Amino acid sequence: MVLNRKLVAKSGVGRALFDTSKQDFPFTLEPCERGWRLRIGKVDMDMATELNALVQEIHFFYYEDDPERDEHRKWWLSDVGCPQLSYEPDNAALTIEVSERVGFTVDSTEHRIQ
Repeated sequence: MVLNRKLVAKSGVGRALFDTSKQDFPFTLEPCERGWRLRIGKVDMDMATELNALVQEIHFFYYEDDPERDEHRKWWLSDVGCPQLSYEPDNAALTIEVSERVGFTVDSTEHRIQ
């Protein structure tokens, strides 16, 4: 099974901050004690600084596409308070923890990963 995944971060006004399908940011998403942990690699200091400045208004969206089954899923990753962000400059690694993951059905092809 081929599963295409991407992570998109948008500011509160909808401006895309990054999209892992367009930028070479490897990432993982895993459950943690707080809720969900995102680990994103190859993030430079400028991007980490911008994300940190906007942390209270960022929306994270996680997508999974299974082209063999024509299934498309999307989750909104958020926090009831404020996402926790930490950056490791030596590894260019950003870690974000959120408390919530809300799924929705994707009925159109607009969200398919290209």
